[in-house]
Amino acid sequence: MFRAPYKLFLCAGLSAASAFAYDTELSDIAVREAYFLGQRNDEKMRDFFVPYTKHLPPSKKGPSVSEIRLLTPLAQVVQISSQVTSGYSAQQAQLAYQQRGDTILLVVHLELTATYGQIDAQQAAEDAAKVRGLKLRTDDFWQDFRYGIRQKEEWIEPRSIHGEAEYGDSYQSRGLVGAWVYIEYQAQKVRSDDTEVHVLTIPDQEVITTFDLAKLR
Repeated sequence: MFRAPYKLFLCAGLSAASAFAYDTELSDIAVREAYFLGQRNDEKMRDFFVPYTKHLPPSKKGPSVSEIRLLTPLAQVVQISSQVTSGYSAQQAQLAYQQRGDTILLVVHLELTATYGQIDAQQAAEDAAKVRGLKLRTDDFWQDFRYGIRQKEEWIEPRSIHGEAEYGDSYQSRGLVGAWVYIEYQAQKVRSDDTEVHVLTIPDQEVITTFDLAKLR
């Protein structure tokens, strides 16, 4: 469930569907072309995603928000096609798009750091008097943070939010290393306009970046 950092994040002013809403209802041709672009999984596909992706510098403290993506309905078709390359047809891509509907998908990649690692130091200190040992950070740690998008001082209400823990399997990074968080919005509630993405992690640390949806297909 979406949890806001401040009352503003509770979306006091919801964006109603209007003439400025993001373009919806992809044509069959657009979905088909997006499907084949995803199936290529090559440099052309990677170039396509450049405007939809922001890579951010490491945080000085707390977890790092290393990557933020804002995916339009078309970009989502490309992404899903690139992830399911075996036994996935253009017809299936069209059906999946129809079932999903027109949405804007915010994707946030969180990475654990030296100051916010697998050991939950704060919780371990609180439990020290009760239980000896270290407290491992839970794989739903991403739920402690806040996520939102804003356009013209209005916060957009999300349709859903979920996350997936990320685990490392190398000698240098075993166990929990981060998480991917997915926040979905109804495209009709999002304008083709400048869009601010806000991610609030630890207190006094907020990551803000901007996308221009008018330039994204």
